[in-house]
Formats: sequence, structure tokens, C-alpha cells
Amino acid sequence: MYDRYTIFCPIEELEQKFSVKNQGSFRESYNAAPAQKLPVITNKKPGQIQYFHWGITDAMANNKSISPRLFNLTSDNALQRPAYKKILQAERCLILVNGFYVWKQLSKKQRVPYFCYYKYQLPFAIAGVWEEFDDLQDKVNSTFNMLVVPSTGPLQDYQEDMPAILSSEQAVSWMDENADLSRLKEILGNISPGSLKMHAVSPRLTDLKNNDEGLVKPAPPADQFGNYTLFS
Repeated sequence: MYDRYTIFCPIEELEQKFSVKNQGSFRESYNAAPAQKLPVITNKKPGQIQYFHWGITDAMANNKSISPRLFNLTSDNALQRPAYKKILQAERCLILVNGFYVWKQLSKKQRVPYFCYYKYQLPFAIAGVWEEFDDLQDKVNSTFNMLVVPSTGPLQDYQEDMPAILSSEQAVSWMDENADLSRLKEILGNISPGSLKMHAVSPRLTDLKNNDEGLVKPAPPADQFGNYTLFS
């Protein structure tokens, strides 16, 4: 399960990297989480950065636990289940990030957080799907879901799945309105973490009130309760 990532580079860097214009109020985040409004680029408006809720709106979440299926979509489900397959073919997006967090399970009740990123913590894109719906007040809400694929490379030692990290070429193909299901399957089947870097970070990220640069700084491995461990 992936329920935390970062997006903290200047908005101008995102505009330049993805050849888009920002269409909202950008706020950096070192602790992006489900229900928050976060920047994405959709296949319907590929020249704009828009702001959608991750998985569910904050009003619908109402401080309750959120089902992982609302913010993580496995590639198998996306390609095989009719409802997801329809969304995959019609409503895709790029999730803009500078890195993401993964938890390494050390025991049944003990896990340690790690920050995953590329050289210089440059921004990159993760494959996503999006949808719109009307709430009870007839207000249009937009949400997105992160695609995850079977882990490869260094992430295999941490979790079974990993975010569908897109190379620059894959990102272009993912946004292609003419991409058919076979092409999308090919993209999702060839996701590679490449030169992904990672280091242990503070378990302070478990508290959403914490949202500062210190969250991505290297820290001695400690579990979610703050207990230091000899294992890394």
C-alpha cells in the first residue's frame, strides 16, 4: 500500500518539465496523503496542471480510515475488471511527485519508513486514472487513483507492489488519447524503478500534521512507534 508521497519542487519546474501551465493554487507537500487535493495532468487537458482529490474527497473521508482500493489500483485489476478497464481506457492522468514513501516490514507489528526518489530529487510522474462525480449537493468532484504494479529492483525487498513510475517516453504514451488497451498493458508491464534511490526517514510522517522538509531527510531506521532498530 502506498499512501504517502511528496511534491515540493517549485511550480515553475513542473511547468517546464511537463510542458504545462498551472491552473490552480500550488502548495508544496512533504506528506501528501489520500483525500488531499494534489496536482495531476489529465489526458483530457494535457496542457494544464489541475488539482484532484487523491482517492476520495476530504468531506467524504470525514477523518475515517480510507480503503486502499480507493487510492491504489493494481495493474491487474485495471486491465481485467470491466469497470476499471473502462476508466483506464478513457480517463488517465500523470501524478506529479518528487518521491514517495515505502514501509519495510520488519516483523508482524514493526515497520520502518523509507523515502524513494531520483537524483537531485527531481520531479517525475506516476501513472494514474481519474474520474468525476456529483456529490449530494450536485457539486462536481474530481478524484484520482494511483496505479501500482508488481515490484522490481530494490523495491522487491520492501513491498509486493510499487507505484507505476513512468519514464518520459512512457508518460507521453500514457497520455496519448489513441493508446489502446494493448499499448497500456505494454506500458504497465514494463515499469522499472531504474536508478531509484532510497533511505530511511523519520516515522513522523505517520502524523499528517507533520509536513516539512525534515520528513525526507535521512534518519536512523526507526519503526512507526519511534523505536530505533538495528535493521535497515
